[in-house]
Amino acid sequence: MQSPFFISIARMHHIRSRAKFRRLQQCADHANVSGLAKTGRPGVLVFEGKKDDISTFLQGVRSLRYLDFHHVATTPLSSELAGHVGGAKPGLREVEDMNTVIKALEELGMKEWFRSELGMSGH
Repeated sequence: MQSPFFISIARMHHIRSRAKFRRLQQCADHANVSGLAKTGRPGVLVFEGKKDDISTFLQGVRSLRYLDFHHVATTPLSSELAGHVGGAKPGLREVEDMNTVIKALEELGMKEWFRSELGMSGH
């Protein structure tokens, strides 16, 4: 049986203003997803939740009409790893550099998936 949990990547041109981060945070809280938000440029979101919750989050962010917002990928996440991306409670945890995101994903065995989906594989 497939895990009910999924992990997703989204990117945007930047996340600089506190207001933008707050609105993303509100969408995550409302949708019951948790994850990491790399602020600055580019803005990268890595978040997890049940499939319907991820869809709710993506719809919420799209409704904000940010330019250059792209849902990059979603893949199943094993139940054992659920709750490890951004913490057990809903919301986004702000991080300032890509290395922090990559390190968190490496601990889950998702580093290569992430790098490949964002075109960072270097091949």
